[in-house]
Amino acid sequence: MNRHRDLHPQRGAITLLVAIGLVILASLTSFYSARSVLMDQMASQNHARAKQSQLAAEAALASAQAVLSATPTQDLMNSPTHCPAGLSGRQWQCSPLALPPHPALPQAQLSAIAVRDLLLSPHVITLHASARHSGQQSQALVRESVFAPTVAPAPSLAAPAALVLNGCVSEAAAAHLRVCPLTSQGPTCASSAKGPAVLTHWVADTNRNGSISTAEKNACLALSASSLPGGGSKTGPSSASVRSPCTRAAWRSVLGDITDAQLQAWSSAQERNGLTAQSTPPRTIYWIDSPADWQGNVGSTDHPALLVFSAKACAQRCPRIGAGVRIHGSVLIDSGCNDDKMRGWQAGTIEGQLVVESGLPEWRSGTVLAQADGRNAYILNWPQGIDATRLQRIHGSWSEGAP
Repeated sequence: MNRHRDLHPQRGAITLLVAIGLVILASLTSFYSARSVLMDQMASQNHARAKQSQLAAEAALASAQAVLSATPTQDLMNSPTHCPAGLSGRQWQCSPLALPPHPALPQAQLSAIAVRDLLLSPHVITLHASARHSGQQSQALVRESVFAPTVAPAPSLAAPAALVLNGCVSEAAAAHLRVCPLTSQGPTCASSAKGPAVLTHWVADTNRNGSISTAEKNACLALSASSLPGGGSKTGPSSASVRSPCTRAAWRSVLGDITDAQLQAWSSAQERNGLTAQSTPPRTIYWIDSPADWQGNVGSTDHPALLVFSAKACAQRCPRIGAGVRIHGSVLIDSGCNDDKMRGWQAGTIEGQLVVESGLPEWRSGTVLAQADGRNAYILNWPQGIDATRLQRIHGSWSEGAP
């Protein structure tokens, strides 16, 4: 009997322990269930905030494109700022865009930076747009590239002439000249010609019959055989034309619709970014208003240059190029169809192309070696059929996330 009385307290204690265990288990289950619900709620809120930030960043991108569309070409990207991570070097130009707040997203801070490569693609602007929500640890970044009307396309030339004129050329007494056409062996006068040595867009119609004869053409392009050691043709128009007012036929034949303002803005942007003939990479575009003679070497095979001596530089007499100077690229001289501004002109060596918007009377010295890559400083990649006069998105360039 005593043994049965001892079992009752033991059974009660076991029952109590089981009940306590069940209560603890139920509490833990409830706790983890509530914690799971809370985590799901937080994840849902984070996802919602991330989605809001992405939508805000896309709104910033659309707003940035609208700002670019409404901005005059010459005013694009005139305010420098730090470039996004991963973009370093003087060739990168970065400019902030002032974006208005989005009316549907007043709590979002919108920003955008426009980026372009001043050497290889000044007509392509990549927009880096971002959005951040005030008081939240949520932000988003999106990018997209656009074609911008900063520089027009230049025409393609199968075989660019070494010398392009809008007038006639003659040699001074005891002149030291070499004009060499494009060859398959590079910058040399010793191989067979693949293109014209001289091309002019105007020949005097001396007999006034409306057509240009071979004799008139040869008289206009009066370079001796010793000045054309590589052979090559001397090409000109077959019909008579007027040269006044000056239509800049030589300019248009090599630059197409590229304007003075576009080249000036491009040159200034490279200069502001610290690009020089000695920098790495070097400067490639030079718009020159000074009447002083040019004394510096510029351009290379990898980075050909474009030198433009403007109408302002040629106001009295067009600048000459130092005898020992070597230029790899293109030289354009806006002499305004006024032959006297180029009379007695002298130069060093140009590996590429020389374009003169007049004749070259009494030309004294200079070597021009036609080079196929001499125009690469301003030949840009424009897809066929694109309208280069307006802003256009580059399909497939959209991306999101950190650069």
